[in-house]
Amino acid sequence: MLQKMVTFSSSDSMFNMKIGFSKDIHVTKAGVPLILCGVNIPSEFGLESHSDGDCATHAIVEAIFGALNIGDLGSHYPPSDPKYENVSSLIFLDDTRRILDEMKYEIGNIDLFISCEKPKLKKFIPEMKSLVASHLKISEEKISIKAGTNEGIDAVGRGEAIEAYCVCLIEKILKNRT
Repeated sequence: MLQKMVTFSSSDSMFNMKIGFSKDIHVTKAGVPLILCGVNIPSEFGLESHSDGDCATHAIVEAIFGALNIGDLGSHYPPSDPKYENVSSLIFLDDTRRILDEMKYEIGNIDLFISCEKPKLKKFIPEMKSLVASHLKISEEKISIKAGTNEGIDAVGRGEAIEAYCVCLIEKILKNRT
């Protein structure tokens, strides 16, 4: 097996990588749309929230914010602010892309896990990846989205909530990179 070895010193590193992690959970609510990663998923329930309740997008944004060390979703988009009421969480991705550009970082990869008992999400994952990639202006190959159940355990397992976990790697854009 071939292994590529990367070496660098702390004083003149070509790489400046940071990792961010986040989890978001929302309670299910009948009569509202279920939106995950910007995709409207047919379901008899959606997620309760001030915005669109897209816990998957919220987890992605907060993981990136964590890597950048710039606070959480609520500090940037307070639920008390009426301009974010029922807004699409995709605008949070657009803002996040702008912040990454301003701070001179690029996304290395995103790994998202969505936990829910129903509906089954497998057939929606390609569209989710496409939307997230489009709004963050990255290739779909940098995004992994998986879904699973909680095997009937806890609020998620009883269908009372949906949660998402996300980890991301970001890299500083350095001018001496080759």
